Order: sequence, then C-alpha cells, then structure tokens
Amino acid sequence: MQTPMVINGFENDLEMLFKPVEPNPAFVESLAVRLKSPKPVKLEKAGNTPLLLIIIGSGLLAGVVLYILVRAIRAFFRKV
Repeated sequence: MQTPMVINGFENDLEMLFKPVEPNPAFVESLAVRLKSPKPVKLEKAGNTPLLLIIIGSGLLAGVVLYILVRAIRAFFRKV
C-alpha cells in the first residue's frame, strides 16, 4: 500500500496540472432544486383506441366476412 506522502505528492501534481473549477453558485442551486423535485413524467395510456379506428376496422372486417360468405354460398350452389 502506498504511503500518505506519495498520495499527497500525486494529488499536488494533479492540482498543478488541472485547474480547480469553481461552478456558478446559481447554477449549482438550480441544479439541486431540479434534482430534488423533478418534473412529473406523463405516461401514455395503453389501450386508448379512438372510436373512429374501431368503427373503420369493424366495417372492413364485416366486408371481408361478407365477401367470403357470398363466395362460399356461390361455390355451394354451383356444385349442386
């Protein structure tokens, strides 16, 4: 393990290489406020399907079922 003298020397070298940063106190305060009380998150509701989409989908499905039914009836009477 390194002795405290070696670590202190290393810290002094780092202090000479890198200038200490003094952040703006107003920025630090605003950041602290935002971190302590974050804005509420809005989530989308699942399954909130518009009524128009349901009506259109139902109409298309009914049309396809009717088409298949008519073709099946025609095929049945052609065989007879």
